[in-house]
Amino acid sequence: MYRRRAVAIYLLALVVMVTMLTWVLSDQYQRDIQAGREKGAVRADLIAEWVNNVFMVNEYTLVGVSQLVGTPGQSIFSLSDDTARSIDTFLATRRDSMPILDELGLTDANGRVILSSNPSYSAGYDVSDLPFFEAFARDSRRDQLVTPLVWSAHDQRHYIIHLRRLRSLEGHTEGFSVAWLNPSVFHATLKNLGRTPGENITIVDNQMQLVARHPESTDSLNASTIGASIDKAFAPAFIQSKEQPTSLRMTSPLDDKDRLYWLQQVNELPFMVMVGEDLQGLLSNWMQRLWVLVSVALLVALLGGLVLRHYIGRLGLEETLNQRMAEREQARYQARTRAARLQALVSSIQDMIFVFDQAGRFTYVHAVAQERLALDPEAALGQHYRDVLPKSVAERFAEVSTRVRHTETSEEFEYSLRIKREMHAFHSVVSPLKDAANAFSGVLAVVRDVTQAKANEAQMRIAATAFETHLGMLVTDVHGNILKVNSTFTRITGYHQDEVMGRNPRMLSSGHHDKDFYRKLWQSVAKNGSWQGEIWNRRKNGEMFPEWLTISAVHNEKGELTNYVATLSDITERKAAEQEIHQLAFYDPLTGLANRRLLQERLEQAVQSSCSPKQACAALLFIDLDNFKQVNDTLGPYAGDQLLQQIARELGQVLDESDTLARLGGDEFAILAHNLGSTPEKVAAVAERLARKLLAVLQRPISLGSESLTITGSIGITLLCGSSATQDEVLQQADMALFQAKQAGRNTLRFFDPAMQSRLQHRARLEADLRKALPNNELVLYYQAQVNAAGTPTGYEALLRWVHPLRGMISPGEFIPLAEENRLIIEIGAWVLETACRQLVAWADDPSKATLTLAVNISPVQFHEPDFVERVMQILERTGASPRYLKLELTESLLVEAQQQAREKMLRLKQTGLSFSLDDFGTGYSSLAYLTQLPLDQLKIDQSFVRHLLDDLANAAIVESTIGLSHSLGLEVIAEGVETEAQRAWLIEHHCHAFQGYLFAPPLPLESL
Repeated sequence: MYRRRAVAIYLLALVVMVTMLTWVLSDQYQRDIQAGREKGAVRADLIAEWVNNVFMVNEYTLVGVSQLVGTPGQSIFSLSDDTARSIDTFLATRRDSMPILDELGLTDANGRVILSSNPSYSAGYDVSDLPFFEAFARDSRRDQLVTPLVWSAHDQRHYIIHLRRLRSLEGHTEGFSVAWLNPSVFHATLKNLGRTPGENITIVDNQMQLVARHPESTDSLNASTIGASIDKAFAPAFIQSKEQPTSLRMTSPLDDKDRLYWLQQVNELPFMVMVGEDLQGLLSNWMQRLWVLVSVALLVALLGGLVLRHYIGRLGLEETLNQRMAEREQARYQARTRAARLQALVSSIQDMIFVFDQAGRFTYVHAVAQERLALDPEAALGQHYRDVLPKSVAERFAEVSTRVRHTETSEEFEYSLRIKREMHAFHSVVSPLKDAANAFSGVLAVVRDVTQAKANEAQMRIAATAFETHLGMLVTDVHGNILKVNSTFTRITGYHQDEVMGRNPRMLSSGHHDKDFYRKLWQSVAKNGSWQGEIWNRRKNGEMFPEWLTISAVHNEKGELTNYVATLSDITERKAAEQEIHQLAFYDPLTGLANRRLLQERLEQAVQSSCSPKQACAALLFIDLDNFKQVNDTLGPYAGDQLLQQIARELGQVLDESDTLARLGGDEFAILAHNLGSTPEKVAAVAERLARKLLAVLQRPISLGSESLTITGSIGITLLCGSSATQDEVLQQADMALFQAKQAGRNTLRFFDPAMQSRLQHRARLEADLRKALPNNELVLYYQAQVNAAGTPTGYEALLRWVHPLRGMISPGEFIPLAEENRLIIEIGAWVLETACRQLVAWADDPSKATLTLAVNISPVQFHEPDFVERVMQILERTGASPRYLKLELTESLLVEAQQQAREKMLRLKQTGLSFSLDDFGTGYSSLAYLTQLPLDQLKIDQSFVRHLLDDLANAAIVESTIGLSHSLGLEVIAEGVETEAQRAWLIEHHCHAFQGYLFAPPLPLESL
């Protein structure tokens, strides 16, 4: 503890010292940097003022030139020759008197030189094409302009141009006075300025071109050349900040030195002054102070460390002394503890211990249970064993003691004594004792009462005999590891004991049972102490077999689980007998089909299930072979049996595994078909298709030896769909339907329900007529307008109509589901799409309709065809229609199934230029996931929401949310079913501006558009 405290104090002192040094050095650093900034600010301000004065002097010169032009109101084009010569002389004189002036000149408003001190720019020379001149001439509000460095291709050098506008009394531009300034004068002036070591003064223009620098750079890039461009990486730091003046610390791009710069803009001139101070020179005093203070701190830390080391060493000596004293005391304590532990150990030994000296006298007696002694321990000490023990025991002990003394090895023997009228068996181990000189000093006898052990051994022999019984047995530990098996187990499973020892019984698992079965098995063992039941296991040769298994948990006297015992018997033969009995009871011996009894059991279950609205419906079909008696009469009963067997096989191939095919007797069969649908109409349709397949199977030729027969059948059908009929009533209904089929002329089918029969006939006629509708040109397209907020049509939706020659117009809701179910929609949908594309081509020639879009509904059955994309592309190519005006309307249910495939198809079609609209949005499986993933262009609000949006808040909220969702996803939105002005106004108010409905136009044939 003292050592840690000393180290902590030392470290704390170091932290305080370092903190103080850091604060002192940081404060001095900031002071030096601030002094450098102030110095740079003064220098930069001085240079900026000087540069500004230079241009002010030059401005006075230009003002003088303008005054020499003439009296107010006199144009510079009307100068007399004398005046022109005096101005020319003035220009030359001023140029020679001012070193910074290279040339002075006078131009007219169009940039033609009138007078110039430079012979190269004679009268009439045009300078209007110079960029700065053009900009200045266009800005009539400016009276003067100073340019950044300008390169003269004529003179091959840089200039700074200073222009001043010459105005008439009316304020019109008469011309310009121009001064060409030599930037080298700035450089020469800077050289004459005194500077401190490490100081750098630079003047640049607003294009970051070097105007002047002192001192000059000596690098190979000659960065001090007038017009040299400063590194662009350096430019943002100088020009981005609009707060002038300012200071920056950075590495100079001219000489790569770390400097502190002060930047100052020269009033409104395109120049900037940069005064840089070498940080190494600026902070030289601070660096000296840093090294001094760091050296002092290191010295103090070293001295403190030496003192700490001495103090810690002293503490170490004290700890060593204290530790040795503690170890000595610990040794004494451990000696006392060992003695006590030895006594406790001896006291805890359940066996009896006797010690005898050389003469055979008792010197020590130990017994936890003294009631097992035949003598008093205190009275026996000092007595000879012959005086205490019975004669027979004493003689036996004398013989053993003599041998132990001579052989110097331990010896065991057993004897019996009667204690308190009960015989006890004892086992004794006699060992020699030696003294310090390794001489014999007596014997030690350890005696154990083995009376109970002898009894347990006898019981184990009895248990071992019982273990080898006619039942297979195995014993495991609490972890399920096999400890022992009997011979019957080997005979049943094929595994010998050495093959299963230490392994888990799960090695016998056949895989026939699941985890839940075993979980419940072991729960029963844990709760009830045992489990019994039938289980399937696997023999060593891989054969699966059934067994009757009993598992019992074994607990000790404390209630602790110690073992599991399992008995098993092979019930293969019993199961085979049960299976044979079951086969005879529930199956037809001739065909192997279910018999009437099994059919009735399963029919009872189907009747009960059909009462639940959530269960799928079923159907019962009775089949009777037509004229079967003639086969028996002509070919004999054996041929009839063969015919029945073949028919059973043929009928079974048509059915699903969940269906039940039964032979009721003679030539009558029955079929119980499950899971046919959820509505009576669908169940009836499926049952009819099944029955027609069965009739077709029956009509196939059947070979019986050399004979070939063709047989027919009659089928009666009744439906189990939400009916309250009993089992007997269902059987009667099927039988009545079969009678109706026979009465109808055989080789046909009939439903029990007359109304259902009528509906099926109507459906069949409708399907037959629909197959002829397309070839007979009975299908037409109607077009309903889609308009904008102003009511102007922007496109149409193509709607399919069926004009039946007898029934007239048939509703699409009646025939389209039928077409989808029978896959006629694929051919019909292709016709609709191609007709719509040809109409687009026709509209393309009409300027009033050339930009109209045409929406076509796509059926899910049609869309999910593998070649759907190719068919669409072929139609577009064949018709020549523009894809940009074609819109495919898809339903939500189409997109939910195989969403990734749908997305890929849409993306491929999207590449052609056509668009997609999601029809009836909100009525199906609306999901934001597919809205964000699929390449949709438009959402179509279903008319069921639009119809009630004014009188139902929920519908209004749904429509409003749909509009907001569309806008947030960047999709167009259109409302269908708009029938009133109020609905239209509400939709416009909520930012829906596209409509479709009877308010604007009903679906019309093409000629009515």
